[in-house]
Amino acid sequence: MSRISPPASRRPLTAVFAIALGSFSVVVAEFVPVGALSQISDGVAISEGTAGLLVTLPALVGAVAAPVATVLIRRLDRRAAIIGLTALIIISGILSVVAPNFAFLLASRALLGISVGGIWAVAVSAASQLVPEKIAHTASSMVFGAIAIGSVVTVPSATLIAAHTDWRWAFAASAAVAAISVIVQLVLIPPIPAAGRVLLSDFRTLVSSGSAVAILAIVLLTVFAQFSAFTYVVPFLERVSELGATSVSLLVLVYGALTVVGNFGGGALLGRSVRGTAMATLVAGTAGLAVLAIGGSVLVAAIVGLVLWGLAWGNIPVALQHWLYTFGRGKFSTEAVNATFTAVVQVGVAAGSFFSGVAVDAAGIRSSAVLGSSAMTLALLVGAVLIVATRPRRPRYVPDWQPIQ
Repeated sequence: MSRISPPASRRPLTAVFAIALGSFSVVVAEFVPVGALSQISDGVAISEGTAGLLVTLPALVGAVAAPVATVLIRRLDRRAAIIGLTALIIISGILSVVAPNFAFLLASRALLGISVGGIWAVAVSAASQLVPEKIAHTASSMVFGAIAIGSVVTVPSATLIAAHTDWRWAFAASAAVAAISVIVQLVLIPPIPAAGRVLLSDFRTLVSSGSAVAILAIVLLTVFAQFSAFTYVVPFLERVSELGATSVSLLVLVYGALTVVGNFGGGALLGRSVRGTAMATLVAGTAGLAVLAIGGSVLVAAIVGLVLWGLAWGNIPVALQHWLYTFGRGKFSTEAVNATFTAVVQVGVAAGSFFSGVAVDAAGIRSSAVLGSSAMTLALLVGAVLIVATRPRRPRYVPDWQPIQ
């Protein structure tokens, strides 16, 4: 897909910052329930497994919204799309605060899912359009960095807010963050014309590639693994590792900080080897979740597991998306790739949080880490098979002499 000229802007990176702030807002809103799961469960009289639906439902809606929104808004100015989608976060947050029961709370989270799918699908490409092509990677890193930072601050912050006040205040805080984002976006983002038409045929081209499907399968498995374990990481550390609320918040904050390190550190390594970086990340993630699942009752093991897991998860989305781009360079629509990647990610979030909730209710909180470890191991195996299958073959040696007849 051809790249259009960047929109006129004296400070394009400030506009990119405004887009990144919207991505930050949607991550904050999406993961607030993870930090307040126990308090929400008690507050609306449901099991923790059922409370996990507050993560599952917006992810499911987001999975559908990503490709649908990309097609429906293909001609819409990206500035208007991003501001409108960010404004939906405010409405969802307010409805969550005033929710009288769990059904109403779920409905408010479904509304959030539209923002989740839409913003994740268009933010990176819109940010890249704002800057010259030679620094497009900087714009992308800012958006991904905002997503990583959002995951850093949200869970421990929501845990502390819910522990010392009321879980509804955590949702109120997420709505306030989104409101600030909308104000900043109105001031800083210039008009951003759509980069090109996105058609259903663009998606068919993508999913007809065997290598692309294999990478998307790895994406699905790694995200499933992440949210199998991450959705219940707070009660896991409280019950399996036997830590208090302050210690849990500190460990989750450290985990989140390591995801930022992994995001930017892994991004630097991608220039050397995309496949090598992706596989190293999968190995670290598999090891981290395995250590947590097996030895989480021992504090040192829990810390080691969180360190490896955090470093790996920080780089997994970036590494896998770059791996997908390297297979489809020049063949796939950029926004179709973004939308499909987002849809698969959200399916992984939904499936991981849902099946982990079922496992937790049936077999206990440790099963969340066991399920995540198993899925990550499978992702590593698929990645290894893909590398072997796509490895360049050496040309067969043909001697330049002929045997004597």
